[in-house]
Amino acid sequence: MDAAETKHEIDQQKVRKILAGFTLPSEIEKVDTVFGVDSTGDPAVTLTFHVRDDAHIGKEELQRLTSFLSEVTRALLQGNISGFPYARLEQAS
Repeated sequence: MDAAETKHEIDQQKVRKILAGFTLPSEIEKVDTVFGVDSTGDPAVTLTFHVRDDAHIGKEELQRLTSFLSEVTRALLQGNISGFPYARLEQAS
């Protein structure tokens, strides 16, 4: 295993540990994490939070989910992962 693979594995462990500290909102079915680069070519990690198909998302739910994404992003920034964290919502289907 080279240094890049080791760093990637360490980052994956950090992300898993940070996410374990959160309780997923009931509307979230699962989370996918992808390490790569952003549009500028800089290291990034994208977390896609999949919203259940049967979830009703109104204004209040959207505000709560947006706050949740902000909290997760803030925690990842403080977690010293090598890459900027991007968190987004997506329909689960």
